This record gives sequence, C-alpha cells and structure tokens, in this order.
Amino acid sequence: MTPAPSPPGEYPDRTLVLRAQDGDPDAFDVLIDRHQGRLFRIAYLVLGDRQDSEDVVQESLLTAWKRLHLLDDPDAVRSWLSQICSRRATDIARRRARRSTDAQPPELLNVHRDEGPRSDPAQTTVVNAQMQALARVLGTMDPDLRSCWTLREIDGMSYREVASALDITESTARGRLARARTHVIEYMKEWR
Repeated sequence: MTPAPSPPGEYPDRTLVLRAQDGDPDAFDVLIDRHQGRLFRIAYLVLGDRQDSEDVVQESLLTAWKRLHLLDDPDAVRSWLSQICSRRATDIARRRARRSTDAQPPELLNVHRDEGPRSDPAQTTVVNAQMQALARVLGTMDPDLRSCWTLREIDGMSYREVASALDITESTARGRLARARTHVIEYMKEWR
C-alpha cells in the first residue's frame, strides 16, 4: 500500500512553485496563505494605510501569478514576492509624497493578544503604543529609506536581497539602511 500524498500545505515553497508553474492553482493558493501576512507587513510599514496595503498585496499576488513562469529559481520565491510587493508599495508612497508632504496618520497596529494564561494586557498595550510610534516615525521617512528598512528589519532580508529587491547596489542599500536606522533610533529614543 502506498502512502497518501502529502497535502499541499506541507510542501516546501520550491515544490509549490514548480507545481504552480505547471498550472496547479491550489499550489499557488498555499503560497498565498504562507506569504500574504508577511507581504502585508511590508506594505503596511511602507504605506501606513491598511486599505492601500491590502490592495498592494492583492496586486502583488496577481502580478506574481501572471509572472510566475518567469521565476527561474523556485527557492527564491520569498524574496521575489517581497520584491514585487515592496516595489509596488514604494511606488505608491512616492506618488503620495509628490501629492502631499503631510505624513499619513498611522492606523492602530494592534498586537494580537495571546489567548493563553500568560497574556499580559499591560504589555500588549505598551507594544501597541510602540508600534503606533514606529508607524508614525516610518511615515516621516523617505519612501526609499522606509522600503530598505522594512525589507531588512521586518522581513529579515540580507543586504544583497534588499539590493536585489529594490534594484539598487548593495552599497546603496547599506547606506539607505544606515540613514533609516539613524532616523528610527533618533525618533524612538523615548522607547529605549
């Protein structure tokens, strides 16, 4: 008796990409489920607006589905999706910056409370306040710096991956990250 095949959710990204490239929409759905939360965080930290961030994620995933056949390295799907999303979010942020110099007010970035007995409402409140402060700081930052910072600090990309995602040199990425970090540290002093 042969074992039943594993459900798609248990496959690594590489296998799912290959299956999706062969026309399996269920495999792409699993990729969406795995990555859309991370993509939303990237978009939100660049844009500071929930609706715009959701739109960017949807547009990014649609673009990814249409261009999936162009992805040569299935192991790179995570950074490829981040690249699509961060570029789209940065484009929107640049357009906003040209239209208005006013920073967008940050939405409430609620930390989801753990439902377990260790849940600490006071700590959750502090973390939510820190996230709001961070969103305000990021809202004052140049979109290019904000994109670099988000990809490195939130998405955990290497300098090389950030550079590739934003189509800049690695030294440019390092410089932007240094300026972005200085900006965040300066304006988040009260939270240290």
